[in-house]
Amino acid sequence: MTRYGAIPYQLIKEMMAAGYIQNGNVEAIQPASLDLTITDEVYRMRGSYLPRPGESIRTIVERGMLFKHPIEHPLEKDGLYLIKLAESLKLPPGIRATTSNKSSSGRVNLRGRLLVDGVPRFDEVPAGYQGSLWIEVIPKSFPIRLHLGDRINQIRFFHGDARLSELEHRMAYDRHTFLRTLDGARIPPSSEYIGRGITMTVDLTSTEIIGWRAKSTAWSVLDTAKRDHDPNDFFDPLPRPKDGELVLHPQDFLILATKEKIVTPPNYAAEMAAYDASKGEFRSHFAGFFDPGFGWDQDETKCGNVAVLEVEAYSHDFVLRDGQPICLMLYERTLATPERLYSAELKSNYAHQKGLLLAKWFKA
Repeated sequence: MTRYGAIPYQLIKEMMAAGYIQNGNVEAIQPASLDLTITDEVYRMRGSYLPRPGESIRTIVERGMLFKHPIEHPLEKDGLYLIKLAESLKLPPGIRATTSNKSSSGRVNLRGRLLVDGVPRFDEVPAGYQGSLWIEVIPKSFPIRLHLGDRINQIRFFHGDARLSELEHRMAYDRHTFLRTLDGARIPPSSEYIGRGITMTVDLTSTEIIGWRAKSTAWSVLDTAKRDHDPNDFFDPLPRPKDGELVLHPQDFLILATKEKIVTPPNYAAEMAAYDASKGEFRSHFAGFFDPGFGWDQDETKCGNVAVLEVEAYSHDFVLRDGQPICLMLYERTLATPERLYSAELKSNYAHQKGLLLAKWFKA
């Protein structure tokens, strides 16, 4: 046991038993996170709100609601909704939490951000918080039909500060070699890759199709109860550019992959930084959690999974070139080694992704 760290699988179960997490589903526990569940209480809002200190989300709903939205009706593209989550918290003073989109919702550009009573920040739960959980949801690329019990975002609990320092990132890299080439070879440590986190680069040349761009005129409805949607109804494939360059246009939403495979050993969790200004004026992901065991294998020759990126440019065109830095991985220690790791055993949809993989709702 270490003194500080992300709370692992078995201790999340203990938190449920102790009443710190209420209405949680044991089947939704991941190695160092918990998937959160939507209810059928959905409100169409006139804008995005952050609560003032002491202000409840219920008060915000009363202030900004346009109408109550029937869950059986699709969420409109660019519509903004508040949805109550099934879980609630009664955290002790020493435990805080952060949240992120799940991989599947991130890959269809369904933006989900947590809100809690009295906290004027998204995706943060202060230590000792007691109250309900809500999620602000915006389908940014196409209409989406959700269903009672769907899981859009996930929460990671912490005791103390789990983040590694620059020195600790280097020492951990020397021990575990977090990055591998696409053919599995270890990538030696260097300042190019290691700093306050681990830098990964974009792959624009390894395959004939190097990514997907969401259709700007896609009005097909993505139904989360189906697993056989045709990708071509929602995305355009991106062929390998002849000059190794890809132009990001503002408001484009792209699915790309990294040129390196990443390893998350059992005693570490990781999070992809949402926006790193040193890498460029774009966002490289909307689903940032990497649980212990992602890309890990006892067989050294099988270690490493690529990271799939959800990329959006900001105010102007930005030219991506093959091998350019694209994201920053921030590693965190876990409080204990999880009893279960990220793998197919936990019904993890992306446990063995070796390249570009769209969300679970699409045909291969």
